[in-house]
Amino acid sequence: MEYKQMLPQDKRMVGIIGFGKRGILHASMVNINPDAEWRAVCDTNAQLLTCMQNFYPNIPFFSDLDEMLEQIILDTIFICTPEDTHLSLVKKLIQKNMNIFVETPLADSLASSEKMVNLISDKDNVYSLGYYFPFKALFQKAKDLLDFGILDSVKRFRASLYCTLAQSSLCPKRIIANRISSFFHLIYWLFGPVKSLYGRASHKLTEGRSGVTLIMDHSSGLMGLLELSWSRPGYPLPTVKISVEGTGGTLEISDDDLKLYLYKKRGGFERGWTTINISDLSSPSRFFLSEEGYYEGNSSFIESCSEKKKSAIGWEDGLEIMRMIEAVQFSIDSNRIIFLNEAK
Repeated sequence: MEYKQMLPQDKRMVGIIGFGKRGILHASMVNINPDAEWRAVCDTNAQLLTCMQNFYPNIPFFSDLDEMLEQIILDTIFICTPEDTHLSLVKKLIQKNMNIFVETPLADSLASSEKMVNLISDKDNVYSLGYYFPFKALFQKAKDLLDFGILDSVKRFRASLYCTLAQSSLCPKRIIANRISSFFHLIYWLFGPVKSLYGRASHKLTEGRSGVTLIMDHSSGLMGLLELSWSRPGYPLPTVKISVEGTGGTLEISDDDLKLYLYKKRGGFERGWTTINISDLSSPSRFFLSEEGYYEGNSSFIESCSEKKKSAIGWEDGLEIMRMIEAVQFSIDSNRIIFLNEAK
């Protein structure tokens, strides 16, 4: 078959690299996006490719990336492989002038993340990253309220991420690293860059039994206390809770609801408690795949590619998150405060 004759009109021509859970999810979301056409898959697992071809007989599958890029006309790539492969893949794709979406975290180390960002410093294509909290309706609402100044002057916050992903150190480190990365991006997105931090943990940051406590000092002067645990009983799903204190009241955010307490009427909200449930907000999702936010992040990237505009979440954001992760481990290992400009 002469694949290169198959040219869609006014659509992003998408290839997927890595066809595990995330690759399948992104392919499904691209497949229902009217502004994109899923055109090919590359994965080194030959057995997986043979199996998946039975489900997607009209999609070309490749075990070699060079062959896919040679035979299929593409302009947009989703990288859904382990993070230690991201840098080498990006080096090759940039030479082909591709728009690139990378699943989180950006890379397997701070050094690799810096190299990836440097590679695109003079490029005009779209480079995005798979953080989804900013696309969830409740967290969008919380961000809007904080940016409006609903609490007047924000003084401090507490945030937690609990789950029962691991009852022992057998939990895959990739799963934990991804959860840390997404949670840290949420904190970074809500409260801005971190200047310094101090962390304590009973084990390495990505070990399954680890319980981590952090104090973060943000560039804005805001202080935050964070708690993370991968083996907290009673949390079968990762659960995020954030409490923000200001001179005008408090704001409590979770995956299920948002609670606002104001000392006086402000911004259309009465004095006292106001609760906004997730069901009170209309989700922008056209389709609900995996969980809220995934489709929005995917389609936002496609839209940015079509309109040739900067992605809502870029690789520079991913680099800041890698600095945070590395600084946390430095702090735990050295038992001292780490300034993020040290994590380089």
